[in-house]
Amino acid sequence: MDDSFAYRTTLAPEPRFDPWVIKGAVVGALLVLGIALFTRWIVTSERESFARGSHAVMTSMRVGQIEGTADRVGTDDDAEEATRIALTAARAAFVQRGSFLAADPARLSELQPGYTFVDGPSTMPEIVSVAADRHGWAAAVLGPSGTCFWIRADVAGTISTGSAPATTSTCTGRSFVAGDDLSPASLDPRGSR
Repeated sequence: MDDSFAYRTTLAPEPRFDPWVIKGAVVGALLVLGIALFTRWIVTSERESFARGSHAVMTSMRVGQIEGTADRVGTDDDAEEATRIALTAARAAFVQRGSFLAADPARLSELQPGYTFVDGPSTMPEIVSVAADRHGWAAAVLGPSGTCFWIRADVAGTISTGSAPATTSTCTGRSFVAGDDLSPASLDPRGSR
């Protein structure tokens, strides 16, 4: 026999948790919860922002607006396309308010935010000069080649388009709203181009 003493117990020892582990778990859970709430707030804010931005576009598209965006480089084709897009936005304003007088630069900018609408001269394909009177509406856009592209609509629904050499100060919607197809000489203040 062995002279050693053995102690045996049938009770399991009590589990002991380290207080630092408990504190770390609580801090980690709070950190994860804070990040999750912050992320949810960001995603919700973005969705609301996109919804507000697309609402204006969707509203205008319901009344017949075509899609189009301004190309920041700009070509003569872009300038000509800008006149057609402006006409579509002007028609939408006409349908909504019953008059081309409602198709002013502010309203057209709401309907077609990809372009800058002005009542002064166009200086590049992204800037569309517009004008209206009781009888009709017109837009003019200066292309990079110095050609002024214009489009005109009257209350009877007649659409006219054209182009003429111009300077940056003479390519205006006001030049074409009256219905006179202006000659290149009358557009250029120097008399010829």
